[in-house]
Amino acid sequence: RGDAMSQVYDRLRDSAEKLVKDFGRPIRLSVSATALADPAKPWGSNGDTVSTTTYLTTGAFVNEVGSDLEARLSAVSRLVLSPVEVNEARVVIAAKGLTVVPSTEMQILDGDRTLEVKKVETVAPGDVAIMYVLKVEN
Repeated sequence: RGDAMSQVYDRLRDSAEKLVKDFGRPIRLSVSATALADPAKPWGSNGDTVSTTTYLTTGAFVNEVGSDLEARLSAVSRLVLSPVEVNEARVVIAAKGLTVVPSTEMQILDGDRTLEVKKVETVAPGDVAIMYVLKVEN
């Protein structure tokens, strides 16, 4: 890629990193792998060992709230309109400085909360990742 494009990507990566650091908080990405004691039992057996790797990073949480109309109706009636059963949010992670590509096999450890990663979107103009947007459930 051209040198001019490389500079544009570097600036975008720097900007994403700064915004996430300003608005985010420390989190860990966690991924577990199971080593099978008996390869003939892929469903698991007693001697299986699970190893977990964690990666420290910063995540900016963006809550996905109900529609504006629901919020207004709820405020007017003072009733809680059936809240969404599953609390969904998006977590933005800057690609710069991250040593792993986030995936749906991972979990996010946010303090004492463990969040399941349901979807990963990579924001990448061209072939350079700028940031990742992880859709999570807790």
